[in-house]
Amino acid sequence: MRREEWARIRRREMLAAYYEVLLVEGLQGASVAKIAKRIDAPPSLLIYYFGTKEQMTIELVDYLLERYHETYGALLQSIADPLERLRAIVDYLFSVEYHQLLDERAFYALFYVSLTHSTVRRAFARVYQESLALIEKTLRECMDAGRVALDDPHELAVTLTALEEGYAFLIGGGADEEARAEIGVALRKRALQLLGLPA
Repeated sequence: MRREEWARIRRREMLAAYYEVLLVEGLQGASVAKIAKRIDAPPSLLIYYFGTKEQMTIELVDYLLERYHETYGALLQSIADPLERLRAIVDYLFSVEYHQLLDERAFYALFYVSLTHSTVRRAFARVYQESLALIEKTLRECMDAGRVALDDPHELAVTLTALEEGYAFLIGGGADEEARAEIGVALRKRALQLLGLPA
C-alpha cells in the first residue's frame, strides 16, 4: 500500500473516532486526547495529521459528506431511469433510515460550528447544493421525457428540499420510531402528489 493511501485510511479512522467521541462527549468534550485514546494512538499523531481540533472538525464535515455520497449519492446517481431515480429520491428523503445516517447530536454540533466558521458553513452548503442539483436534474430529465408534468424544476427541487428539511426538524429531538415513520409516509405522499405521481 502506498504511503498516501495509508495516510488517507488513517485519517478516516481518526475522523470516525472523532465522530464517535462527539456523540458521547459533545463538541466541547471531544478533546484530541479522548479521540486519540479511542483509537489507541498518542494525541501528537492527531496533531501531526490535522494540526488543530478546528481543522479536524472541518475535515469531519467532509468525511461525513463522503459517507453520504457512498451511502446514498452514488446509489441514486447510478439509477439510469429518471422516473425511477425520482421515486427513489422521494423515498429516501422521507425515510427514517436516510435521516439516521448522521446522528442529530453530531449534525447540530457541527451546524453550530458552521454559524461562525465559514469553511464549515461552505461544507454544509455543498451538501445542500449537491442534493438540490441531483433533484433538479432528475426532475428536468423526467419533464423532458414527458414523465412528469412541465413545471419549474428548480422551484420543485427547492420545495422538495424544504419538505425534507421540515421532516428532519419534526422527527428530531426524540420522536418515537412510529411517529417518525408516520410523518415520513404523509410527507412522501404529499411530495408525490406535488409531482403528479401516484403514491
